[in-house]
Amino acid sequence: MSDNEMNLNVAWSDIEGEGLVRVVPTDSFHTGVTLVVELAKIAEAQGHDPDVQLSHDKVIITLYSHDVQDVTDRDRKFAAAVDELIG
Repeated sequence: MSDNEMNLNVAWSDIEGEGLVRVVPTDSFHTGVTLVVELAKIAEAQGHDPDVQLSHDKVIITLYSHDVQDVTDRDRKFAAAVDELIG
């Protein structure tokens, strides 16, 4: 399956002009921090720089390739890795 044919978790929203967005509810701030650390590991391994927002009860992940002003296979690959991590 090519990157374009990836089936991403339905929790991802493709928002025009913003990119792929996923809100991940967490049961505590600490759980959110732990998730952000895992996201950073994926980002480092893939050479990607997602936007990640952390709050007391959720983590918001936004994927958008600013260099081409669109969602790319690189973003979908990161999203797939997130799906593998958290479902």
